[in-house]
Amino acid sequence: MSQLVLRGFRLWPLSWHFGMAHQIAGLVLLSLIVFGTITGVIIRTKYVASLREDLKARGESIAQSVARSIQRGAIRQDPASLGLLLKEFGQIHGVSYIAVLGQNGEVVAIGPQDAALEALGLAQAAAGDTPVVDLAVPVQSGMKGSVHVGVDLGVVEKGLEKVPAIVWRIVLVSILCAMSVAVIVYLSTIRPIYVLTESVRQIGQGRFPRAIPIRSRGELGMLARSLEQMSADLASYHEQLESKTRELELSKEELQRQNEEIRKAQSQMIRSEKFASMGQLAASVAHEISNPLAGILTYLKLIRRRLESGRMGEGQQETIRQYLVTMEKETERCGHIVKNLLDFAKSSEPDLREIDIHRVLDDTLFLLNFKLLMSDVLLEKRYEDVPLVAGDFGQLKQVFLNVIINAIEAMKGEERVLSIHTQFHRESQTVLVEIQDTGEGISEKNIYRVFDPFFTTKRGGTGMGLPVVYGILEKHNADISIDSQPGKGTKVTIQLNVANPRRVSRTNQEPTESRT
Repeated sequence: MSQLVLRGFRLWPLSWHFGMAHQIAGLVLLSLIVFGTITGVIIRTKYVASLREDLKARGESIAQSVARSIQRGAIRQDPASLGLLLKEFGQIHGVSYIAVLGQNGEVVAIGPQDAALEALGLAQAAAGDTPVVDLAVPVQSGMKGSVHVGVDLGVVEKGLEKVPAIVWRIVLVSILCAMSVAVIVYLSTIRPIYVLTESVRQIGQGRFPRAIPIRSRGELGMLARSLEQMSADLASYHEQLESKTRELELSKEELQRQNEEIRKAQSQMIRSEKFASMGQLAASVAHEISNPLAGILTYLKLIRRRLESGRMGEGQQETIRQYLVTMEKETERCGHIVKNLLDFAKSSEPDLREIDIHRVLDDTLFLLNFKLLMSDVLLEKRYEDVPLVAGDFGQLKQVFLNVIINAIEAMKGEERVLSIHTQFHRESQTVLVEIQDTGEGISEKNIYRVFDPFFTTKRGGTGMGLPVVYGILEKHNADISIDSQPGKGTKVTIQLNVANPRRVSRTNQEPTESRT
């Protein structure tokens, strides 16, 4: 694992991806191979050419020396000295033979004897493709003829044996130079890049080094100083961010505490408001119940008098029956008032389960079927494919009872149509239930008061129906909205949450419609 100790100014490259180092080493190695190959070829070529030229120059020099000796005439006066001269020159390294030929090509003298004859024959027989090169110098005066010197090219081949050693020495020196350059490049470029890379990695991990061990005055040093400044700035920003985070956490805790206090205060306010409403309701109930109770008491007294009088004809029985019917209606009215009071007063929490909203609506409509028939209301149902909702079956049934009863009682004209439409709102994952009537509608000034307890525009109403509905839906975390136009009707929209959004079907089916 690589470790960079910035404060101790030490670099321990235990394992690195030497991308640049590999490239430099490869370039150096390739350069050495190319340089060694080219150097070897050049040295061999130059060395061979140099040896050839040297041998030829030496041979020509010997031939010219012998030719000058013959031209001076000293050799002609003493033929033995010619043989000694040829023998002496023939011992020079690289000379195969020396021969003096007459004007007609006859051999006048030659040395050394055997090798010279053999070499001369080969030189004359071959066309320059022989290890022996014959060099001829003419004798211009005195004895007419020429001096031939045979140069042994095998000396050149032997000289080539020294070339590899020379090349290896050059390559070795080149390697040493390349290694020196590589070390300099590593210390001046690659190592600082590793240090910068490790510093950037530490900064990315949230550790901000205060010093970067690069003391170069060049571009890398400038980059290191800039990186140090950036690290210091980021460290300062990081400390500020942590400080702000701690402050936010404290603020969050304080907000949670305040929200809890607000929730408690709101609950207390709701309870206080409910108690205040209960007080108002008690007065209203006392007033509403006193009238039917007084009527019931009056009818009871009349019935008792008629029974005590003993006169019970058919006409009297019919009158008593009408009294009893009136008493029954007034009693039901009292019971309805008390029931609404209990529904509003009780604070039972809903038992939320997965329920079919269509089943709740159908059960509610079944209970109200007789009222729909007696009120001459046409029912239109349009059920779309909707998922199960989260709710309390009984409480939602009470919601729809109150809303539908209000809709039925609001329709007094000739056209009495009650429309119930359900649909799924995919974006909000809710089921919408729209209940629309063709009744009298609600005026603009009253529509904002329909959820206030005891507010009613109906004769004999208690004003507790919609407040109870609102309370139930609030506990279901559901919404209700009312859109009304006076003279055209009212539409109540109830928005319920889907029980399990993950299981919501993505299939779109045709809505189910019915008219009754």
